[in-house]
Amino acid sequence: MMKSISLVCCWLLLLQHGALAGKLSIRGNQVLEDGKPITMHGINYFGFNNAQTMVDGLWAGKTSLTKDFSTQVYRQQLLGFNSVRLPFSFRDFNLPGRTDYNWCTPASEDDIRKSVTPPGVDPYAKPLPKPRVPLTVGNGQCNLGMPVNVFDRFLWVINLYARAGFKVVIDNHVWLEDPTAYEDPDGWVAGWARLAAAISKDPVSRGVVMYDLVNEPDNKKIFWRARGGRPSLATLYVRAMDSIYKVQPDAIFVLEGTGQITYAIPSGDGFVTDTGVINSFKTQVMKTSRYEITGIEDPNFFFKALLTKPYAQNVIWGPHFYAQSVIPFALPKRFMTPPGLFKRMSDSFGYLTTKGYCSGKCLRWPVLMGEFSAPHAGAPGDYATMDGLVQYFNNAGAGNDGRHTPISNWFFWAWNDNTPDTNGGIVKSDWASIDWSKVNWLRKIGLRPWYL
Repeated sequence: MMKSISLVCCWLLLLQHGALAGKLSIRGNQVLEDGKPITMHGINYFGFNNAQTMVDGLWAGKTSLTKDFSTQVYRQQLLGFNSVRLPFSFRDFNLPGRTDYNWCTPASEDDIRKSVTPPGVDPYAKPLPKPRVPLTVGNGQCNLGMPVNVFDRFLWVINLYARAGFKVVIDNHVWLEDPTAYEDPDGWVAGWARLAAAISKDPVSRGVVMYDLVNEPDNKKIFWRARGGRPSLATLYVRAMDSIYKVQPDAIFVLEGTGQITYAIPSGDGFVTDTGVINSFKTQVMKTSRYEITGIEDPNFFFKALLTKPYAQNVIWGPHFYAQSVIPFALPKRFMTPPGLFKRMSDSFGYLTTKGYCSGKCLRWPVLMGEFSAPHAGAPGDYATMDGLVQYFNNAGAGNDGRHTPISNWFFWAWNDNTPDTNGGIVKSDWASIDWSKVNWLRKIGLRPWYL
């Protein structure tokens, strides 16, 4: 009975504060919301992967400007973001939920307004858009309604983002935090099925969630084929997608690549299927701080298997891209700046948006850039690389190579400050101030903050 009352209250709240979020679907190389093409300008926001048991940074400061989750969503909305990628660890769902996120002094509308207005811009020149969902602040408390159980808390975060109109990618972060995928593949598949089943029961979240199954598999020596005691990425993908499809047949999957670092393709990229390109790297060796590989792996067997599946069209390819300063080993320079950069991106994933892949039938898919960071003064050599990335995203200038559509779906790494290897995030170390150089750089690829 209590569950039924709770559901009624939830539906009344939704009716009071706006329509349900639009349902996502895939048509060819486009992502659609309620049947209309959209672009996703997203932010990565971690914390469910590093034992914080909530999105990170809510312990900072004393006011809701930093301590309240819904206020962070509002600030992200005001800065122009409409999507979020949430890294998580299955292991973290078993931790006790931190409770030091519950107390704060409410921030005023003026505090919020000024926090999302850059120097030199009159914060009162335009009316401030209202939050799309009520802020979870009141009576000296932040995060009102936040569950204590971490699994339920993750679902709560997804639901609030969905009610705020955000599209949500959930990302199993195997990189440093979660070895479940390769230590316990059966448990990992079951974990995904459990999570998808819970999401599919929420009519608000279900339509906007995308499943990014394995984050940067190459960093954990997970390649397209099994080797070195690690399972095959192809097998992990198929098993997880099969399992999720059973509980949510309209699920959308975000797939990263692997095994092609010899072509300067690390960090979740690696979808080259052209056998001519693959053969041209057959004898080349790349030795990294994590592994050594000869040639580039051939994932054609996985693509052929994928095309036989009922969910084959419901895939988005989700490469990552970082400039040399972020990668802890040297990459071939000729592939890191134009024109080599453009060729290697189109060889890996650009072609999937235009030519597509054929095996019995032909499919084209969308691409979203799941992670990337901005150039910074401490790494001047990265500027040419990142300028090239902007051209490629926008299909502008020499970046318009005729082999890819614009990459208009992207997720910047990250909102968090505590990511020093990528030069921090959108918020600075006080978790209140904004790094305007990054916001201004993101404007080059479509971000439109409220004050413009």
